[in-house]
Amino acid sequence: MIVCTITAAIDAAGTLNTFYVSNDRFCTQPTDSPANQFFNPSLMDPGSLGVSTFSDGRTSGGTRLETGEVVLANADGQYDSWTNYSFDGRPITIYSGDPSSPFPSGFTKIFTGTMESIESSWDQVVIKIRDKQFVFSLPLLTTKYLGNNVAPNGFEGTATDIKGQTKPRVYGKVYNIPCVPINTSRLMYQVSDGPVQAINAVYDKGAAFSFGANYATSALLQANSPVGGSYNTCLAEGLFRLGSSPAGSITADVTQGATAADRTVAQIVKSIALAAGLTGGEISAADVTAMDAANSSVVGVYVTGETSFQDCLDQLLNSIGAYCGFDSTGVLRMGVLTAPTGTAIATLQEFDLKDVPVRNTPKDNGIPVFRCSINHSKIYTTQSSDLAGSVTTPVRAFLEKEYRTAIAEDLVIKTQWLLAGEITQDTLLTNEADALTESARQLALYKVKRDLYEVVVDLSLFTGKSLKLLDVIEMSVPRFSLTGKKFRLIGIRYEIEAESVRLTLWG
Repeated sequence: MIVCTITAAIDAAGTLNTFYVSNDRFCTQPTDSPANQFFNPSLMDPGSLGVSTFSDGRTSGGTRLETGEVVLANADGQYDSWTNYSFDGRPITIYSGDPSSPFPSGFTKIFTGTMESIESSWDQVVIKIRDKQFVFSLPLLTTKYLGNNVAPNGFEGTATDIKGQTKPRVYGKVYNIPCVPINTSRLMYQVSDGPVQAINAVYDKGAAFSFGANYATSALLQANSPVGGSYNTCLAEGLFRLGSSPAGSITADVTQGATAADRTVAQIVKSIALAAGLTGGEISAADVTAMDAANSSVVGVYVTGETSFQDCLDQLLNSIGAYCGFDSTGVLRMGVLTAPTGTAIATLQEFDLKDVPVRNTPKDNGIPVFRCSINHSKIYTTQSSDLAGSVTTPVRAFLEKEYRTAIAEDLVIKTQWLLAGEITQDTLLTNEADALTESARQLALYKVKRDLYEVVVDLSLFTGKSLKLLDVIEMSVPRFSLTGKKFRLIGIRYEIEAESVRLTLWG
């Protein structure tokens, strides 16, 4: 049985009411919560929902989300009044379970999310649903420069220079980022819309200024001019001020986060999720800890313009072969893709499969690789010309390239696999040692032949279990060497009307 709870605001005061529907007659028991609640058997189509760690049969890239629609029968007009209610942004939860089981503890929670809108016709109501991951599709940055400086004071630029531009933000450690001139009269610049731990260096045409002093507020920074050739900072507001007029492009190295432990992928993902409006309880603390244990490398990202939360998250997660996405209870989960080892949450026998398993080839490693290249230590402003004469040859070489590259290879792989290839990954890792470690890890992961399977099983097989991406699932099927083979779960698609779940398994 599929049951669904739907919440709406039913008046201008925002009074909330919860509606209960199902695909068959159902009433909760006196000991359930809510007790003795009748579910209207008007659920025609509960839709389908899916999420993948990555997309399109791949094991890298952005998390993919698929959501659908819930359709209710309305031939007798029982939901006509809903056209006056507000469903947008309100919660919807879908469960699967046996009608004799206690509700909700004996049911499996398939989906927790919100609604976008409803569409009503003469005989049905269509509810458009969306996963909580929708919030990550929004722009990360929303604060813009006001352009209201009154010369020679101010921190917002003028109507003729930066008014309307989005303020940038730094997470972690970044190199040679462009700096926004917020006050040309007093030679003041901004590196991040928010506090930073250090503005490690400021450069003019690649030549470094010397550091002067840090001031607690922007007002104090504005009131104190540095000596020529130096810069002062207001770290609390991500600002600095030069002591002499620049000759060319001004760039900076910046560190955000109190310690190196605050500059990992897991910690920055958590920070960005909180900035998107999630609460601490909506982020799996255990997953944050586990990801830090798997990879505690320092990373950094410089965010500008209309960059979405998801785009920024994808850059971070791709740096260590990780993903993040919401589980069926609405909690943000995250993890690093590793070889499928350890205890499986389920073993699928041949009789568990509702259809013949579909065997595919992973699109990004259908043939094992012999080399893995990790691009690291990104600089955000490359400079091959117009550099100061004092800039040394090694620094010039560094500034010419956006990335440095760490390589791991195993040429023995080509003995068996003549067409073995290589993978190259742009990352936000900030030092060579971490990049070398990650290149060796990914080589070990991808130099092994991997398979991709799609299997369909009954939802009841996972009653009482919350499926989450990167779970280990074992298959014990007497074909294709699948007896006792373990896989990582990289895709979950609930085909609710059929009370089935389609699993994408990689291993």
